[in-house]
Amino acid sequence: MPLNNAFEKNGISIITSEPPPPMGPPGEDVICIVGVAPDKDASVQYQNPVRISNQGHWPLIDSVGDERGSLIQPIMKTHQKTAVTIYTIVVPEGADAAETLANVVGGIDPGTKKKEGIAAMVECLERPTIIAAPGFSHEKAVIDALAAMGDKLRARVVVDGPSTTTDAAIALSAQLGGEGTGHERVYMVDPAVSVYSRAAKGDVLVPGSAVAIGALAAVKQWESPGNQGVLISGTDRTIEYNILDSTSEANLLNKNGIAAICHTSMGGWSLIGNRTVTGKFISFVGLEDEICRKLEGSSQRAMADNLTKTFMDQEVRKLNNFLQDLVRAEVIPGGEVYLHPTLNTVSRYKNGSWYIVLDYGRYSPNEHMIFHVNAVDRIVETFIEGVLNG
Repeated sequence: MPLNNAFEKNGISIITSEPPPPMGPPGEDVICIVGVAPDKDASVQYQNPVRISNQGHWPLIDSVGDERGSLIQPIMKTHQKTAVTIYTIVVPEGADAAETLANVVGGIDPGTKKKEGIAAMVECLERPTIIAAPGFSHEKAVIDALAAMGDKLRARVVVDGPSTTTDAAIALSAQLGGEGTGHERVYMVDPAVSVYSRAAKGDVLVPGSAVAIGALAAVKQWESPGNQGVLISGTDRTIEYNILDSTSEANLLNKNGIAAICHTSMGGWSLIGNRTVTGKFISFVGLEDEICRKLEGSSQRAMADNLTKTFMDQEVRKLNNFLQDLVRAEVIPGGEVYLHPTLNTVSRYKNGSWYIVLDYGRYSPNEHMIFHVNAVDRIVETFIEGVLNG
């Protein structure tokens, strides 16, 4: 007989399939800071991210223990506050301050095509969620470069005010903002602070961002670092704060998108401020970034699959499960995923496009508590009635 091309097999075949994997819980913070380290270990190359995960790695940035440079104090103060992974990018010191600043801003080397300075943050093995350049981030050029990188990485940005006057801090904040600039991610801190230095056998002055980074990393990404205590000896200038006084200096700074380091009624020093320089809650930024990073990380697996009803239903179900996990963990108050009712047209589908909507709510930080304290006669009347009838 001729070969039967319709014949497949006299037996069985077993085909297994798996639903889309879960997206998992929100990730942990990863910090990346850029700066100078004159006494770095010889193994540390300029412009290459170096992973510092605990105190045992500090000698990579400060091999002799003299605490010189802009990187070692932020590393130490952050690890004193919380356990977190820190990537450092060491840049060479220039012949003058302007050249060093240019090295921090960085870019692409025209000869080697190597990414340098802030531009090298994309080379970290783990994606940064908080970025900074303490010691240099009071300069607008550095703030702008960090904001652009924060927008690219979906990372929050910690920068410094000028640590001179409130008017100067407000003037710097006023230069920032604008649609699409990334400044909605910028958390500005003023003033500089005094911290104890073992090498100096006394207090030294460091940028406020050196301690604010740890305060931000010590809370969840969807929470505000405001009201976090900071481990310092004092501040470069005194910023008045009173929980009852809406005219205080700290309140004015907060109104202009600047966090202040102040004394509070709790004792010690605290970081006061919940908003970025554009007025957006920093907790809203962190939540949105974490959701978007999850979407990026989970979507590659599904690319190029056929857009069948089963496939689309599975993707929507996967995203809904993720949001419901966030609801149960009290990350968000509620959320829902569905196909966009008007944008999913035949022409767009034929072009390989489809639209998924993620609606979610956000918890606001406790920024303003309003107490009504009322003396009322009815309570006295009840008391009197009890006395008379007793």
